[in-house]
Amino acid sequence: MRLTQRGSGRVKAILSIIFLLYVVVLGIKIIPVYVNDYELDDYIRQQTPFWLTDRKNADAVEKAVLDKAADLGLPVTADNVKVNASWRLVNVSIDYTVPLDFVFFTVPKEFKHTAENRQL
Repeated sequence: MRLTQRGSGRVKAILSIIFLLYVVVLGIKIIPVYVNDYELDDYIRQQTPFWLTDRKNADAVEKAVLDKAADLGLPVTADNVKVNASWRLVNVSIDYTVPLDFVFFTVPKEFKHTAENRQL
């Protein structure tokens, strides 16, 4: 009797398809979190020079960061954002956790970003 006649080839094919579908579902859930995190990091790195030249205070910078994080759908709160803004320095530090759902279990992923700009 050949291997394909017993049905074991079908079982392997079905298990392979299930595994590939699981990987695709994970990609759909995980990749947007990393893309949005990268956009938030890019935003604070691009905006720190402008916040310094515009003489934004710490509250205005914090509000801008929180608004951007909310637009991106990231769970960043005021407790996660630390801003030091003065006439010579703008320093933004963000530290937050996103729960990554792997269908059968959830893993917390920590993201940390810092951007600083000083006046010469």
